[in-house]
Amino acid sequence: MDLKFVTPDTFAIQFIILLLVIWVLNKFIFKPYLAYLDELDIKQKKLEWDYKNIDKLIKDAEVKREDILKKARFKWDEIINEAENIWKKKKEDIIFRAENDAKDLFEWARTEIEKERLFMLNSIRTNVVNLVIKLNSKLFKQENITKDFIEKELDTIKV
Repeated sequence: MDLKFVTPDTFAIQFIILLLVIWVLNKFIFKPYLAYLDELDIKQKKLEWDYKNIDKLIKDAEVKREDILKKARFKWDEIINEAENIWKKKKEDIIFRAENDAKDLFEWARTEIEKERLFMLNSIRTNVVNLVIKLNSKLFKQENITKDFIEKELDTIKV
């Protein structure tokens, strides 16, 4: 057998090409595929662990749910209490303002009534003075009584 086509030069070139093909296969096919297989293995192990520990996961989820519900209820109670406090404060403020307004209105009405009473007394006093002068002039046919004398006498009478 004559192997003239296998020379050390061709053998070296073929060996380099073989190494190059192995390197390309390793770089672009074997390593990504092995990484993919490792990832699948990790996922499979996690699924197996989850399947074995499903009861524990469910209990953990229940505990978390209860914790969230407790926090929500607590927050709800805080909000309700805060709203009630605000409502009570507003209610007290409204009552306080209404009482003050009522007192102010009462005082205003009292002063208006007093003004009206004084006005009426002065009006009556004036009418009485005029009436006494007229009565005196008709009864005694003389006007010797003075207006000042009548007003002094009316001032001595307390109403």
